[in-house]
Amino acid sequence: MSDETPVMSGRARGRGRGQQVQQPQAGPSHGRDGNGDLGRRQGAGKGVPVSQAFSAFPQIRPGAPQAAGRATAHGAQSGAMARFADAPGTSSSSARSVDVSRGARRGNRAITDIVVTRPAQLNTKKGEAGEVLMLVANYFRVLKKPEWNVYKYRVDFSPDIELLANRKALMRRHVSRLGNFQFDGTMIFSPYKFASDPTIIVDKDEREQAVQITVRFVGTLLTTDGHYTHLLNLIMRNAIESLNMQRAYGPKGTKYFDPVQKIEIPEHALQVWPGFATSIRQHETDIMICAEVTHKVIRMESCYKVMMERSRDIDSIKQALIGAHVVTEYNNLTYRIDDVDFTLSPSSSFQKQNGDKITFIQYFRERYNCNIRDAKQPMLVSRAKARDIKAGRPEIVNLVPELCRLTGLTEQQRANNRLMRDMAQHTRIGPDLRVRRYLDLNRRIQNEPRAKETMQKWEMALDRNLVDVPGRVLPREEIRFGGDRLEMPNDADWTGALKRNRLFETDRLSNWHAVCTDRDYNLTMRFVSMLISTANRAGFQMAQPSYIRIPNDYSTSYVNAIEKACNDSTQIVMCVVPNQRAERYSAIKKKSCVERAVPTQVMWTKPMSNDKILGGIASKVMIQMNCKLGNAPWTVRIPLKGVMTVGFDVTFDTNDKSKSYGAFVATMDLKQCNTYFSAVSQHRFGEEMSNFLLVNMMKALKQFEYIHKEPPSRIFFYRDGVGEGDISHVMEFEVKKLAADLKTMFGDRAPKLTFIVVTKRINTRFFKKGNGHAVQNPPSGTVVDDVITLPERYDFYLVSQSTRTGTISPASYNVIYDESGLSANHIQMWTYKMTHLYYNWSGNVKVPAVCQYAQKLALLVGQHIHREPSNLLERQLFFL
Repeated sequence: MSDETPVMSGRARGRGRGQQVQQPQAGPSHGRDGNGDLGRRQGAGKGVPVSQAFSAFPQIRPGAPQAAGRATAHGAQSGAMARFADAPGTSSSSARSVDVSRGARRGNRAITDIVVTRPAQLNTKKGEAGEVLMLVANYFRVLKKPEWNVYKYRVDFSPDIELLANRKALMRRHVSRLGNFQFDGTMIFSPYKFASDPTIIVDKDEREQAVQITVRFVGTLLTTDGHYTHLLNLIMRNAIESLNMQRAYGPKGTKYFDPVQKIEIPEHALQVWPGFATSIRQHETDIMICAEVTHKVIRMESCYKVMMERSRDIDSIKQALIGAHVVTEYNNLTYRIDDVDFTLSPSSSFQKQNGDKITFIQYFRERYNCNIRDAKQPMLVSRAKARDIKAGRPEIVNLVPELCRLTGLTEQQRANNRLMRDMAQHTRIGPDLRVRRYLDLNRRIQNEPRAKETMQKWEMALDRNLVDVPGRVLPREEIRFGGDRLEMPNDADWTGALKRNRLFETDRLSNWHAVCTDRDYNLTMRFVSMLISTANRAGFQMAQPSYIRIPNDYSTSYVNAIEKACNDSTQIVMCVVPNQRAERYSAIKKKSCVERAVPTQVMWTKPMSNDKILGGIASKVMIQMNCKLGNAPWTVRIPLKGVMTVGFDVTFDTNDKSKSYGAFVATMDLKQCNTYFSAVSQHRFGEEMSNFLLVNMMKALKQFEYIHKEPPSRIFFYRDGVGEGDISHVMEFEVKKLAADLKTMFGDRAPKLTFIVVTKRINTRFFKKGNGHAVQNPPSGTVVDDVITLPERYDFYLVSQSTRTGTISPASYNVIYDESGLSANHIQMWTYKMTHLYYNWSGNVKVPAVCQYAQKLALLVGQHIHREPSNLLERQLFFL
C-alpha cells in the first residue's frame, strides 16, 4: 500500500502472527558492509569485467596453502565427512570473532554461570487471574535417576599439549577406562565418580613422546553452572546427529535439517528443508528438551550464476555474496561467505597434509566425483571463528561457486506474493501437524540405536509424551473509543469495532500538503477525497490539503517539495510515490525527520488505484495521520496512575555496521498510556550502550516532570534486544545505574523501577487440547508461569495475539529487577494491557506497544535515516 506500515486487521498477517519461514541469517560476527571493505582491498577494482578477472589469476604463493572446504562453525560436523582431511588451513591475524547480534554486547563470550534473576524474597512467581486451562508445550522431559549427578574433573597434561584437537584425540583413547564423558580440553564431565583421585594415566602423544595425564576431582556440576546447560546440549546434539540430519550454526543457535525430506518448489526454483531447532536445560523441576520445527530455504541457483549475472562489476559480486549462507552440493554442509578471492581458482593448488600438492579440480573429482566446468572462476572464502581455530579447524575454507547453492530469499523474492503464498503452504503449519512433527522426532531418537546408546551412556532417557503445562487466560480487555464507547472484542481483533466508533482522541488537521507527480495528480485528489470523508466519520476533522505537483519522481523533486511545503504551522506532508524505491523513501524521511521536523505520510499509488480496498486503506492511513499528530485512536482501562511505561530496542546501521542505534520510547500520561516521548542515540563499536539508555531515560523523566509537575510513581521498563549471554551485563551496567540515578535525581520521590527483559524470538510453543487428540492454538491472553519456566528466573510466557493460520508464538518475559511491590499477577496483567496499544495494528501485538514502537523507530533510523531524528519530533509518533 505504501512505504509506511499501515494499521492492519488484528488477524494473523506477516511477522508475529502465523508460523514464519525460518531461514539462516548472517552470522553474528560478520556483516556484508564490513567485509565488503576488506574484500575490495583484496579483490579487483570496480568496473573490471568478470571475464577478465577470471582469466587473470596470479599463481598461488608457495608456502600459503588454503583449506579446500573443511566445515567451520557455520556448518561443522565431526569426522572425515565434515572436513577435507588433506587440506590444512592457513592462519591470519586479520580474522576475529565479534558477536554483534541485535542488541547484544560485542565481544567473544565464554561459557558463564547461569544468571539468577529471581529475588530471594519472592514467595511465588505464579499469577492467579484468569481462567485455568491445560496446555501442552513442545518440550519432552529427560528421564534420569533421582540421584543423577554430573561430576567435574580437571585434566592436566605433562608435558602440556597445546592443540585442543590433540588433547581430545588423546583422551578418546581412554573411554574404556574412564567410562563415558565429555571433555572440553581442560575439564572432564562424567556421570561416574572415579574410584581413585587423582587418576594418573600415562600415554604417548602424536609424536610418540610420553605424556602423563592427571585427572583430579573438582566437584559436582551445579544446575546454575553454565557448563551444565552446555553439557546437556552436547549430549542431545550427539543423539540427534545420529539421525543423519545436517547441522547448521547461526546466531539463534544450532539447527538440524533433513535434506532427505526436502520439499521441491520447482515453479520458483526453491527447495525447503524441514528440520528442528533444539535446546535442553534444567527447568522448574525437570530437565527438558525443547524441539521446534524450522525450515531452511535453498535456492536452486548457484553462486556461479549470481557471479555471471554481475559480469561487469566485481564489487557488485562481493556485495551480493558476502554475508550470504550457502549449502554445498557434495555434502550438504552450510557455510557463510566472508569474502570472494579473485586470486584463487579451481585450477589453483593447495598442499595436502602429506606434503603433496593437488588442484581443487582434482580434489573434488577424486573425493566427491564432482566435475568443475569453469576452471578459472574465483573462489569463495569462509572464515572460522576464533573458538573453531583454537579447536584445530582451519581458519580459511575455500569453496567453489559452481558447487554452492544460496540459502534464504532475496528481497525481490520476498516481495513476490505468489512465491510467499506457495511457500507458506509448506512452512506455516498448524498445531496438529506441528505436534506430529515433534512426536516423530521423538520416535526417531527412541528408535535409532546410536541415539539410544548415547542417552544410555549418560543414564538418561527421553519421555515419549509432550509436557503438560498449566496455563491461564487473562480477562479480556475493554477497548475505549470516542464518546466513552466501550467494546470487548473477540480474538484480539477490533477492526470491526474501529469502523463502528469514533476515534478516542482527535485533532484538527488544517495545514497539510500533498506532494505528487503531475501524472498522479488526479489519483491523489481522488484518494484525498476518500481520506477526508473517512476522517470526518471518525471524528477527525481534516481540511483540504495544499497540493504540490512535481514533474518527475526523482528523490530531489520530493525533497525540494517538502522544503517548499514546510512552514511554522505545517502539520503533516503526504508524499505520493509511483513505486517503492528505498532510496527515495530514505531521502524523504531524512528531509522530514532530521532537517525539517515535520511528520510525513508516504503513499504508494498501486493500492490507491484499487477500488476494492480503497476504503480500507483510507481508514488505516487516516489513523496513522491522526497518531502522527499526537492522538490516540483507542485505549484501555488503566488501573494504576502515574506510571511511565518504557520500551527500548537496538538495531544496526545498514550502511555502517560499526554503528548502532538505540531507540527509546516512553509514555507521558499521568492517568493513561496514550502519548509518548521518543529518543534515539547512536553509539559506535566499543561504546557502552547503557550510557545512552540512561541519558534518554533522564530526558523522558524531565519531560514527564515538566508536564505533570511530579515524577512518575512507577516505571515499567521493557528491554528488548537482549541476548541470553547479556543478561548479567544489563543487570550490572543498565539496571543498577538506572536505579541509582533515579534515587540520586529524585530522592524519596524516586519512581519504583520494574525492569523486564523481553524476548520475542523463542522456540517455545503452546497448544490447547481440543476434542480427542486434536490440538489448537491457545487464545489471546494465555499466560504460562510454571513447569517450563526457569527456576533461577522471575519469568513468564504470554500469548497476546490470535491467529487462524499457522501456530501462534508467545513472548518470554524475565523480570530482572522489581521494587514495585506488585504481585506477579499484576505485572502479567499490566504487560497484557500494554499489548493493546500499538496504533499501527487494530489488534494485540506480540510485545508491549512501547517495545513495538521502539523497534519501529530503530529500524527507521538504522535502515533509512542513519542519524538521530530532530528532537522537535520527540512528542509525536512520527515513525509509524
